[in-house]
Amino acid sequence: MALLHASAWLSGLVVAVMLGVLLYAARRRDRGDLRALSRGEGGLDGGGLRWEWRDGAAAPWRPVSLHCDYLGPRLIGLRVNGRRLWIWPDSSDAASLWRLRRLLVQHR
Repeated sequence: MALLHASAWLSGLVVAVMLGVLLYAARRRDRGDLRALSRGEGGLDGGGLRWEWRDGAAAPWRPVSLHCDYLGPRLIGLRVNGRRLWIWPDSSDAASLWRLRRLLVQHR
């Protein structure tokens, strides 16, 4: 609306602010690695799962609570320690996403 009905300087200001907000949101995006470990005997599907997260390749693994809110054909919605985390199809390779889906289905 601002681009169509406002003056050129106001339209430019709106575009600059919108770009700044998008860049800020992209930088704040959670990045890291998630892994599932077995709590007991019987592999990952027997004895329960324990989930761990690390913020980068050099960061230590730390235990987290994980809840799957949405498990769709392409998108996965997780809560990791209460934080919302969306896993998109391009977040990882297809084999890793397939294994994650299988673990989440078994975890339910």
